[in-house]
Amino acid sequence: MSKTYIHIIIILIISFFYAYSGYSQGVSNRKVEDLPWKYALRIGGSYDIISLQQGADYKFGYKAGVVAEKRLIYNLYFQPSLSFVKKGYTYNLPYYSKRDVNAQMIELVGSLMIKFGDERKSRGLFLSTSPYISYGVGGETKTTDLRSVADNYGTINEATFSKTMMKSMDIGFQVGLGYDINKNFELGGTYIFGLQSILRTANFMWRGYQFHLSYFF
Repeated sequence: MSKTYIHIIIILIISFFYAYSGYSQGVSNRKVEDLPWKYALRIGGSYDIISLQQGADYKFGYKAGVVAEKRLIYNLYFQPSLSFVKKGYTYNLPYYSKRDVNAQMIELVGSLMIKFGDERKSRGLFLSTSPYISYGVGGETKTTDLRSVADNYGTINEATFSKTMMKSMDIGFQVGLGYDINKNFELGGTYIFGLQSILRTANFMWRGYQFHLSYFF
């Protein structure tokens, strides 16, 4: 992971706990309620790429899953989620080859959130920081050889998660921003930092954006 991403993560973590500390001092005399778990359904989209500097391009995807949420103390919340995610990217090396990658994954995220809104109305801004782990369960990759003199000239379709393509397991980190519209609806978005190589033949990691709408029962 580059120094730029490390600096961003450090700044966000410091800001996260600084905001929490300041807020906690202001409400230190309040009684913390032992609220029950809340549960939700979540749908959303993604805009994904890998950390290749040239040749790769973003691709749209989608996600759907379930969410739980628990207030820990004051305005600090824990929000785990489990989602099915379809994501991918494209790659084009002129006059040589191009690749269209589609991946289907199960994603587990554990978010720590600070909420700044009005508790009485369940409305307001929140920040989140979230480790994640995902596992590839399907998908197909289309590779086209653009060299007219090549023996294997043409297009090949193969499984995305295979011994020659992508690794099934991925771990990483997400930072997010969102808004509680009311006690039922939540809007959110995250930026994804993959922390390990996903390809078997090159050292590239997932990058991208996710956005979602959650409905709490």
